[in-house]
Amino acid sequence: MRVSLDWLGEFVALPPEEAMVERMELGGFEDVVIEHLGPDLSAIRVGRVLERDPHPNAERLSLCRVDLGADEILAIVCGAPNVAAGQKVAVAPAGTRLPDGTKLKRSKIRGVVSEGMICSSRELGLGGDHAGILVLDPDAPVGVPLPEVVPAGDRVIEVGITPNRGDSASLLGVAREVRALFGGAIRLPETSPPETGPATEESVTVAIEAPDDCHQYAARIVRGVRVGRSPDWLRLRLETSGFRAINVVVDVTNLVLLEFGQPLHAFDLARVRGGEVRVRPAQPGEKLVTLDGQTRALDPRDLVIADAERAIALAGVMGGAGTEVSEATTDVLIESAQFRPACVRLTARRHGLRTDASYRFERGVDRAGVVRAADRAALLIAELAGGQVATGAIEVRGTPAAAPEPIRFEVERANRLLGTALTSDEIAALLERVGVECLEEPRGVLHCRVPSHRNDLHVHQDLTEEVARIYGYERIPTTLPEGLLAAAVEPAAWTLAERVRDALAGAGMLECASFPFVGTGDVEALRLPPDDPRRTTLTILNPINEEESQLRSALLPTLLRLVRQNRSRQLDRVRLFEVSRVFRPRPDGELPDEPLWAAAVLTAGEEPSLWETAAPLFFQAKGVAERLLFQVGYQPSLRGGPVAPYLHPGAAAVIAVGEHEVGVVGELHPEVAAAYKIDVPCAVIEVDVSALQDLPPREIRYRDVSRQPQVRRDLAVVLDRAQPAGEVLAAIRKTAGSDLVSVEPFDRYEGRGVPEGRVSLAFRLVFQKPDRTLTDTEVTRATERVVRMLARRFKGELR
Repeated sequence: MRVSLDWLGEFVALPPEEAMVERMELGGFEDVVIEHLGPDLSAIRVGRVLERDPHPNAERLSLCRVDLGADEILAIVCGAPNVAAGQKVAVAPAGTRLPDGTKLKRSKIRGVVSEGMICSSRELGLGGDHAGILVLDPDAPVGVPLPEVVPAGDRVIEVGITPNRGDSASLLGVAREVRALFGGAIRLPETSPPETGPATEESVTVAIEAPDDCHQYAARIVRGVRVGRSPDWLRLRLETSGFRAINVVVDVTNLVLLEFGQPLHAFDLARVRGGEVRVRPAQPGEKLVTLDGQTRALDPRDLVIADAERAIALAGVMGGAGTEVSEATTDVLIESAQFRPACVRLTARRHGLRTDASYRFERGVDRAGVVRAADRAALLIAELAGGQVATGAIEVRGTPAAAPEPIRFEVERANRLLGTALTSDEIAALLERVGVECLEEPRGVLHCRVPSHRNDLHVHQDLTEEVARIYGYERIPTTLPEGLLAAAVEPAAWTLAERVRDALAGAGMLECASFPFVGTGDVEALRLPPDDPRRTTLTILNPINEEESQLRSALLPTLLRLVRQNRSRQLDRVRLFEVSRVFRPRPDGELPDEPLWAAAVLTAGEEPSLWETAAPLFFQAKGVAERLLFQVGYQPSLRGGPVAPYLHPGAAAVIAVGEHEVGVVGELHPEVAAAYKIDVPCAVIEVDVSALQDLPPREIRYRDVSRQPQVRRDLAVVLDRAQPAGEVLAAIRKTAGSDLVSVEPFDRYEGRGVPEGRVSLAFRLVFQKPDRTLTDTEVTRATERVVRMLARRFKGELR
């Protein structure tokens, strides 16, 4: 917020500058700066353009004769398109030093001598307008120094406003803060316009067709206006505040916006068709050309201002070109409204528009100031543009915005939070300085009513913060906190998640942290059946990106997108994992389940590496999954059978702990890989960490390393091709007895000598006793038990 201090001084008595900056920053505002303006313009004089003739050697230049008084007439070459005979202008004669340090000289321009310069606002340091010269009031006396006509010594205060303090985005709001911090009285400008002629409602009707999005709409009419250039004082105030002067009607609406923080819009009444103003949702396929000249396709969720035939403005954001006020306008319709903040914010975001109006509507405006702002604008337009204000204002109300409830304020609680010892009367006096009405009740309780302009005060803590701000944080004594410190206990879920991260990182995977947003196409690409709960996702009401408007029900889509992204950047081998929550909807609008999952992806390289393992990608992923489960304290087993539809049916398995399925591992299905544009083999690991938390970890047993010799026996068994090797290993461990210290497969063969549909698996069994050497008979007996079990249970045949 940037405004003139002299202008602010019309609303409230101002303290010394240094104290004002310090107290406002301590009071919660950001980067409060007071800037002294006012270049030295004493050498610039007021001149009158006597003649304007075309330059003989340049089409875009003019040759002007300018009267500076006292019989001093200068010949000046000017390039501004708006210079005209009879104008009063700011003239810098030869020898003058401009505010930017440039010293003017008498010189030839395209063969014609120029004895000075007719200046623009930017050249004088009075604003950013460089489209044309600065044209002064016709009554300005010729020959006097410019500072006697145009003030050039103002001070500007710039205040950084936090998002919750939209009430401070105006002169009145800043004045209220100055009054609260330093005392004094607020002085409001005149807002009651003189009314004449037919009533407003005879010329226009107003209807709110979206009452939830438009809480209040007020309209006033000013007839017989002459739209032209605003007076210099108005233009200067706008330019000092960062606004561009346009014409007197538009400038007045911006002036009132700065004064009261209430956005206004002015329509050319003659161009409002049917004499109707309708506040309604946009219709499907409807378009609107906004004031910036852009044709915008409207969304049915947009709120628009419409006449009897078409949309004429984006409510709370920007007006339409079709009803723009121009020099031909004679009757003006003034709009002042209160729109639902979220509605304006979403409309502005959808169309990529950020305006001064939307900035304030998004933060909430004063519901008690809607009509006041329309009255003030009507008064100023009538004064400055010569119009007559129609009798009465139209005020229509939709669904009322939720008014803040009275707050029960406990004095003792506030003192305990702040570390102060303020009395009820002292706190009431502090709160009344910010407009809060306090009624004292028994037992140190204040019944507090919040003013209409403070949309940020809702609970006890909000008022406690106001007490601290106005009292002064620097006055609160420093005290040491008291209380019992309990030992911190890490939540079991957090500890398990950290161990999962450590295990995956130890396996050479890289952790990523991604946004939990996906699109509907991401879920469809996984080939999930219709009854899979992961197909049902939660829709975000205000997504950052419309193409990613769902909360993810699985981590895999995000990781697959990252694989594609890294592959597109020529990364050969991708190893990524993420441990995060997913969102599973519940019925009847309940809050969703948020189980914790771990997922990892790894891809094969396009070119072989000297150090890369020769194991197929599935077995690499299987090794990572088994390592993960072992390191977090569980005994995993892998099972075949039906697996996730997004995995390759011939290279996938279910991860189980005991009888409980806790995840899957496998290579990505080719159709899913194609949908995500992944051009190399890709393996996937998914583990339900929340499910693991509910399972008891494996019992860890330690034993001495035996000094006795080991005895090895190799068995080659022909089994059914579909028989999972993991089940065979588990059966061997159970049957071989306590002397078996390890068993592992070391060879797999199918082909000549092995029947069709069968496969030969070779297992190495290692036997050892801790206290003596095993006999050959003992080992043979155990081996034969295993062979009989394999034949009986798996129809296995020794080769």
